[in-house]
Amino acid sequence: MRLPSLLLLSVLSVACAPSRAPDPVEETPRRIVSLTPAITETLFALGLAERVVGVTRFCDYPPEAKAKPKVGGYADPDVEAVVALSPDLVLISPNVGNRDGALALRRAGIRVEVVAGERLQETYAAMERIGALCGVPERGRELAARVRGEVEAAAAAVRGQPLTRALFCLQTDPVIAAGRDTLPADLLERAGGVNVVDAPRYPQLAMEAIVATAPEVILQTRMDVGAGDPASAPSAFWSRWRAVPAVAAGRVIVFDGTPALRPGPRVGQAVAQLAAYLHPHP
Repeated sequence: MRLPSLLLLSVLSVACAPSRAPDPVEETPRRIVSLTPAITETLFALGLAERVVGVTRFCDYPPEAKAKPKVGGYADPDVEAVVALSPDLVLISPNVGNRDGALALRRAGIRVEVVAGERLQETYAAMERIGALCGVPERGRELAARVRGEVEAAAAAVRGQPLTRALFCLQTDPVIAAGRDTLPADLLERAGGVNVVDAPRYPQLAMEAIVATAPEVILQTRMDVGAGDPASAPSAFWSRWRAVPAVAAGRVIVFDGTPALRPGPRVGQAVAQLAAYLHPHP
């Protein structure tokens, strides 16, 4: 499946649906719809699974989330399906495609709160905000502190080792990579890596540019891999480019990049995973 139809669509967008500050007199929500995979993960990590009554078709973690009723995607929420669930809170992330849906839900009298989070520091703040919006502020603070501790512990484990030049690649046709001012870039830095892409956000790269940046490791997500061997398509693609140091050294790593792409409770695990790829022999 190609990039535009997957979870990264939300992080590629810089547009924001309208938001408002939470009303302190509003009752604690008991029926919550999540329109973002990272928010769904956070709700479950906060122990609020029983209150979650609807999620997007991309909400696949934890596994229990797959059993929740589906209400479209994060870029194209099904307004009627959301309304039918009678939620008292809908949580949504800024996205270029979901603004109309958010406005329609508000016109229907449903409380909609926008939770931003694309960088690492914003991830911690998002956990606290979700906890506060759901009436469990202490849990939100505890979760943010725990995840921050996991990130820092993983970073400390590789501190002092030589930095590894890395390319975090989301898809190969065309090549889309994580640039600066993104969550993967933040996590790479914590994991002892140097992001070879200096362009902002998620640029499309020409192979000549990749050869020039000389990455020592290519971290290739499975986002555009179809059925069959999950490493076959990216491996076949990169094998043609022996001028890239990572390819010549056999350090093209195909992996599940969702923990590093979702600003949620698994970012600490993502840093530890990336650190192991960048520094296999501590």
